[in-house]
Amino acid sequence: MKTPKILFAAVSIMVSAIVFAACTQLENPMKSDVPVSLSYSTVEAAETKAAQNLNEGTFASGESVKVRISNTGVGEWTDYTFTTGSAGALSPASTVPYYPAGEQNIDIVAYYPATAGASFSVAADQTTDANYKASDLMFASVTNQAKQEAAVALAFTHKMVKLKVNITAGSGVSSITSVSILNVKPTVTFDQATGAVGSASGDATTIAMSNNGAAVIPAQTINGNLLSIVTDKGTATYSVADKAFAAGRLYTLNITVNLRAVGATTEISGWTSEGTVTVNPVVTSKTPAGLEAVDLGHPNIKWANMNVGAEDVTDYGTYFAWGETTGYTVVGHTTTAAAGNVKTTYDWPNYALCKGTPYTMNKYCNNESFGYVDNKTELERVHDAASVNWGGTWRMPTVAEWTWLKNNCDWSWQVDYNGVMGILARSKIDGFTDKTIFLPISGHRSNTSFSGTTFGRYWTSSLSIYTSNCAQGVDLSSGDLCAMSDSERRLGFCVRAVTE
Repeated sequence: MKTPKILFAAVSIMVSAIVFAACTQLENPMKSDVPVSLSYSTVEAAETKAAQNLNEGTFASGESVKVRISNTGVGEWTDYTFTTGSAGALSPASTVPYYPAGEQNIDIVAYYPATAGASFSVAADQTTDANYKASDLMFASVTNQAKQEAAVALAFTHKMVKLKVNITAGSGVSSITSVSILNVKPTVTFDQATGAVGSASGDATTIAMSNNGAAVIPAQTINGNLLSIVTDKGTATYSVADKAFAAGRLYTLNITVNLRAVGATTEISGWTSEGTVTVNPVVTSKTPAGLEAVDLGHPNIKWANMNVGAEDVTDYGTYFAWGETTGYTVVGHTTTAAAGNVKTTYDWPNYALCKGTPYTMNKYCNNESFGYVDNKTELERVHDAASVNWGGTWRMPTVAEWTWLKNNCDWSWQVDYNGVMGILARSKIDGFTDKTIFLPISGHRSNTSFSGTTFGRYWTSSLSIYTSNCAQGVDLSSGDLCAMSDSERRLGFCVRAVTE
């Protein structure tokens, strides 16, 4: 295994002209003695905020390095602090070390940061250079070193794990707001004489870092959520399964965040001196296998052939409160709950976009009588059930688009469409009259119950123009095949999506 090419420092221990009486004495105040000089190699790399290349080949000017020297085998250490310079020089901040008298050899250890103690913790906020570098524990040692005129080379190695993260905003996402490493045990024991580092300990914490930057953590195994990626459309989570992160290794994650969950992987590995394996996780599409975009002749959009949450054109799918993106999914065209439902009650205390009452809306409100006014009347993608669950350009239709569908299709009541009650909409546009979509009569959910076996209710993406605690929906029945109406936002309706 190769030694990581991280930092190489040279320590020049010069022979003193004065004879020391004590074998542990490593200092001499006589001006005629030659002091220890330290130097280190540099790598041409610009250092910017949360830079990925910090401490990869050089120290910044003004950093402190602790050097400890002892007569070989004695283990009585004398500590010295050296300060880095801009031209690759290390200067002692106070007392200067010297070789002892006689034939006594010495042991030399050095570590960075100079303030590292027997217990060492990485910083919780590594978005700044100072906190990042203060977390990057490094150690070097030489044992049984005889007197010599030439420099004694110290090769520093990283005792922590380094993660580089490059997040790109993908489909439906405009910007990345912040990135954090999750479930990190932040503390290790550190032996300042041997450089030995203990197992990671402490309560699992979150490490803040900069996107397109780097952070360091103790070596450990993480199972579950690894990254939290906050975007303008919500938070995505990147997870791993029992992934062991080894000390001294570099892990690079290049991730594209689309408007859906980020996929998981366990194939992350890399070694600093042998190159880095980059993982580009593939986000698995959540759209069902039978989904089709049906062109009914609209100049800009196509309609889905099934409901969001459905697996077949006759399935009811998922019932969503307006502006929520999780809901109650049923099996096929029944009222039987599918596995994994997280939404069971459709009332105001359980509605995500209010504070428990119909007069405390905290999103999409244009009248202060109903809550906080933001004057937003169309669902943003982060609150659009179709966008979040299917991704791509899928979204909920507006009132205008439902109105176009009503006016440009022939509607027929289908008591038995493959055994399911519903309405068939056939395009009246020239060249598209063979195109149809079927909308099952799926009813709706209120509180904990299902209502309606003779009508179907579907959401638009549009807020009511009359009252902010209602949104505009579509009612389908044998009496009025496609009627626009206002309904309380807390209710669970189905969603039929469109795509650009």
